[in-house]
Amino acid sequence: MGRLGVNFQAMRALVALSNKQLADYIWHFLKDNGAENVQLVHHSKDAVRRMSEHEFTHFFVGHHLEEFGGPDFARFIRMSNGAPAEAPIIMIMSNPDRDKVVDSRDSGVSEIMSIPFTGLQLEERLAHMTAKPKEFIRASAYIGPDRRRAATFAYRGTERRNDMVRVAKFQKSAQRELSSN
Repeated sequence: MGRLGVNFQAMRALVALSNKQLADYIWHFLKDNGAENVQLVHHSKDAVRRMSEHEFTHFFVGHHLEEFGGPDFARFIRMSNGAPAEAPIIMIMSNPDRDKVVDSRDSGVSEIMSIPFTGLQLEERLAHMTAKPKEFIRASAYIGPDRRRAATFAYRGTERRNDMVRVAKFQKSAQRELSSN
């Protein structure tokens, strides 16, 4: 168990990044914290092959994954059968811009991390995903975790709209009476 309550021992992770140094960093971080089954690949074709051999519980995917890219690989994961389709996907990118973030979000990733980051930041993100898992959505145009950041809550204060509607109706009726006189 990690410092923040992450159960690394139960984790079966695929680290798929074309940046070899960053991939090694994440692989070592996971292994050093107790994850026993961590697969490391640098090409999307290798990642697809590993998915057929293992049932992963977590994916760490680089946005610029060689061959068909991280967002397309995330879409592939989400459209696959079984538990891995709903596993957390952390998209890792350098120089994030609006288009990359929107594309990654729309591909069904759970979280987006920008490099550089520390092991503690990675563990905090994993702990957050474990403590507050998002509802999984399967729709015709989107498969992945609920993209909304915060749950919407019912308003508990005084309902002023009803009062405003009553006042507006009263004003209209009063104007009609004045104009008819």
